[in-house]
Amino acid sequence: MKVHEYQAKKILRDYGVRVPAGCACFSVAEAVQATETIGGDRWVIKAQIHAGGRGKGGGVRLARSIEEVASHAGDILGMQLVTHQTGPRGQKVERLLVEQGIDIKAEFYVGLVVDRASQKVAMMVSAEGGTEIEEVAQVTPERVCQFTVEPGKELGAADALQLAQYIGLEQGSARNASTILQQLYRAFWEMDASLAEINPLVLTNDGEVIALDAKINFDDNA
Repeated sequence: MKVHEYQAKKILRDYGVRVPAGCACFSVAEAVQATETIGGDRWVIKAQIHAGGRGKGGGVRLARSIEEVASHAGDILGMQLVTHQTGPRGQKVERLLVEQGIDIKAEFYVGLVVDRASQKVAMMVSAEGGTEIEEVAQVTPERVCQFTVEPGKELGAADALQLAQYIGLEQGSARNASTILQQLYRAFWEMDASLAEINPLVLTNDGEVIALDAKINFDDNA
């Protein structure tokens, strides 16, 4: 079972992961209202479908005014969004996520899956955030680090910090990221997820570490 991005972020937020301020919206009016709730002067309008590649398909847009929010929301809602994961028929967009705009300094990848071969939880991290991790692993495998955890055990603070440092984070940012890795792992394990990704995990210009996009899948038998 798959959940939408805004639902995955709600789960992560409940576990303490920092995510952008945002609102799920089902109409243009709700999207406009969301800007008042969120505040700021830039917002990202994101189609909510169960597929990646939304940005390339026109399903993720930046708005710098209320008028642009209304225009983008009107364009995206109801569209048949086609991405490399939807197939040629695409998926109809029936809901949006309106989020605050974030100034991004660097992007990273963090993911968790169950390694069927070893029956352990595998955490993967990479400095190549915002791209398909399968492509990164195939083209530049040295850019991906995999760490396995015994089922039922926690991801230790020292191991989490080492993973954060592997992707190039330092000092306070590395410590913040290591906390997020532990929180993501805890959510994955306690929620019986089959997959959990933060892609990208971003470092902002202010030195904060935020989950900019999130994906969580659940085993239908869980």
